[in-house]
This record gives sequence, structure tokens and C-alpha cells, in this order.
Amino acid sequence: MAACRDSSEGGGELRKNKSVQKGFAAVKRRLFPLAATVLLAACLSGCSWFGMDAENLMQPPKPTGEREAIYQLLEAEAASGFTLKYPVNGDYRSAIIMNQNGEEAGEAIAFFQPSGENVSGISVIFMKKTDGVWSNVGTFNNPATQIDKVEFGDVNADGKSEIIIGWGNTDAGSSRLYVYSFEGRKVTELNMDQSYAQMAVMDFDGDGYDEIFTAGLKVGEQPAVARLFRLRSGAIEIMGECALDQEVTRYVNAAGGLVDESQVGIVLDGRKSVNSMVTEILYWDQRTQALASPFLTRKEDGSGTVTYTARDLEVLSKDVNGDKMIEFPIVSRLPGYTSQNAAEVGNIIEWQRYDTATLMPERVMSTVNNSNDGYWFLIPDMWRGNITTVLDAEQRALTFYQWLPQETAEDENGVVTLGKRGDPLLEIRVFTAKQWDAQKGGGYFELLDNDNQVYAARLLESGSMVTDGGVELPLSMTEEDVKNSFGLLSQD
Repeated sequence: MAACRDSSEGGGELRKNKSVQKGFAAVKRRLFPLAATVLLAACLSGCSWFGMDAENLMQPPKPTGEREAIYQLLEAEAASGFTLKYPVNGDYRSAIIMNQNGEEAGEAIAFFQPSGENVSGISVIFMKKTDGVWSNVGTFNNPATQIDKVEFGDVNADGKSEIIIGWGNTDAGSSRLYVYSFEGRKVTELNMDQSYAQMAVMDFDGDGYDEIFTAGLKVGEQPAVARLFRLRSGAIEIMGECALDQEVTRYVNAAGGLVDESQVGIVLDGRKSVNSMVTEILYWDQRTQALASPFLTRKEDGSGTVTYTARDLEVLSKDVNGDKMIEFPIVSRLPGYTSQNAAEVGNIIEWQRYDTATLMPERVMSTVNNSNDGYWFLIPDMWRGNITTVLDAEQRALTFYQWLPQETAEDENGVVTLGKRGDPLLEIRVFTAKQWDAQKGGGYFELLDNDNQVYAARLLESGSMVTDGGVELPLSMTEEDVKNSFGLLSQD
């Protein structure tokens, strides 16, 4: 495990069940996509925040009820006109986000850009409803060109949820962190003086309160660092920090939640170059009371890098099997493919998760993905190391073959491969609805009918066997096996 600096004083015993339930629930609410028109997330303080579809407010304009009152307040605040602005990342993508805290009181925030020649930046207005009337309790302007994301969490341990806003810049590729707190009839703004490439809010250490996680990229002499913040008695505390891969130029995915059965953490997918990606896992280690990054290794020059999860295929970490834990991909070539000619279907993806008790990764499942046709196929254990694939893009057909490692083959250029394809085992093919209705025979059986496309398969093997521990085992699958092993990428 990479050594990470611990900036905390003292600690606290892990309340495992509470930590996992609260931490994962918070991440599931905040980092996973919800409905486009109404976004819901429950804060740890017990309140609920709703995103309003502000597109409807911009165009027609006949809002009613709460919408009408909030919109009128916006019009009064920006009398010369305004344009609603939207967060570009996170769960809360609406320009107006409401907090429904009972029937008699509520809170809301709205993002807008006032009209006018000398106006710059983006403004956020905080509104509070008292005795049925909405009023402005604080307006702040930021020179940012966009709102990166909005998060909610009790980061100062006062029993109420704060609003955490990342103000972004489209050119810089990073955002600045601010925390806003409702304090009676006013709102306070705290500039955390922290830039980040990715940010998340959840209970990392199991104390019942949230922390703010940031991941920053290397900029000039400033190294890439992950940090964990909280607020106590009005002061900013850095609980811990840890080096990140210094060669990552952009984080394309941040998945927060359970990294194993009992540990909450963040899984980051970062791009190093056009054809190079890595995954980093970060979590709060209760034993060492530090922010841990288990895949980071130190180079001779002192910088950090990640090699275990390195891959040249763009595939992102996620919960692939519905167990509410985040798996990360380990990509390797199927036999017969080289780094020069490997198409996506020439790779096998081993989905793994990290066990924080044993400090070791463990495999969950293996798949071959075909994003051109939008599906994945679960590779059975008996096939691992014993099969390869051939794609006929014109026919939209992917065929799985037995691989014979003891045989050799030579191509038209005289290149010798240590092994060769054996008998075909399975073909997966995509038909249009018209093609499927017209096709006769061929042994195909339907896997899925979706959006005028029929995914079908046929079994081709003819008694192929593989030796495992001196015992010969068949490579055959049943139709039911194939159906249970097939899934659409769009439904992951």
C-alpha cells in the first residue's frame, strides 16, 4: 500500500454498519444518475432536495405554485434579465434545486447569469420560505464560467446539511470548492481555497458526518493529490491526503460507494493518454487513520504511478453485477491478438474489487464487451484462457473459438503465433427485426428483442474439450447458459 500522509489528530472506532449504510446511501443518492426532470437525494440531516426542470421555466412561462414564487423572486433579483445556468456534473443538473423541509418552511438555490454588458461570472441565490413566503437570504457571484457540481452533506457536524458547490472553468479543466451554510435568515460562504478535478461528499470514516473528498491533477510543480476535508468549529481540517498517479491528465469517471462489503471509498478512472487508462481506489483506512491508495507505487524519482489497473481499452469502473459494490476492470488480450491488432472484442475484461481486509484484489467475473453492437458476454470459468474471438463487423457477428495453445499457426506475412484457433463454440449475431423475421433455420435462438434489433445466438461447438488438472472438461454451453450470460451495455 502506498504511504499516505495522515493530517488528523486522533481518530475514532469504526461503527461499521452505520458507516456503510450511511456512506453508501449517501453516495448512491449523490453520484448515480437519476431522472432527468426530478432529481432526488436525501441528506444526512433528514431533509430532501429536489431538482426542478428549469428548461420549462426558461421557455413558457407560466410556472405555478412554488415554481411561480421562486421564479418571481429570481426576476426581482435580476431585474434586467437573466439566463439560468446548470451544473454540468453530478446528480443535481437543474438550475433550481429545492429543499422541501416540511410544509411550512423550505429552502432553495438557483443559478443564473444576469444580463448586461458589464456582468461576468455566475450568481447563486439562496432562498428561504417562511410563513408561505419566499425571500432572498443570500446572493453570491463567482467568476467561474460554469457550475461543475452541487453536493449536500453535514460536513461541519452541526446536524444540518451544507451545500457544497464546485465552481468550474471550461478552459482550466478544474474547479474551486466552496461551502455554503444556512444560518437562520442568512447564508454564509466559505472559500475552501481548494481546486479539484473530481469531488465527492460522503461519510468516509463512519463517524456519522460527511467529509469532502477531492482529487487534483498535477499542474506544473504541484503534484496530483487526493485530500479529505471536514469543517470543525468554523475551521477547515485536512483529515488526510495521499498522492495520486502523477501521469493522469484527466479523470473521466468517479464512482463512490462500497469498494468491498464493509468499506466505503472512491474509485477513479483516469486517462493518461489517448490509449492509456488507470483506475485508482481511495478509502479511509481505520487501522492507520489515513487516506489509502492501495494501487499506487512510488517511482525512482519519488512520483507515484499506477500499473496494476493500466489498460488501453476505455472501460469504466462500476457495479457490474448488482451487488452494490464497485468493480474495476483489468483488461488483457485474448489469445491470438497482439497489442497492434487488438479490437475491443479481442480483450477479456476481468472485473475485480479490492478487499480492504486482505489488502488484495479479487476477481468477480469476466466479460467480452462489444460496444459497437452494445452488449457484453459473461465468460464462463471453463472458457477462461481457452477461447478467442473473431468479429465479422459486416455481418455483426461475433464468434467464440476454442484456443489450442500447443499448436502454432503462420499468417500470410510469415508471423508465427504460439497457438491457433480450434473449433467454433458460439456465435452471437445482431439482426434487424426485418432480417430476423426473414431468416429461416440456421440454428439461431433469440437472446433479446430491443429497439428494432434482435440479438441472437447459435451454438457451434462439436465436442471440444479442455484439460484441467488432468481432467478433460467440455467447453459446451446450453442455450439457457448463453441467455443468462448476455447483457446490454446500455442497461448496466
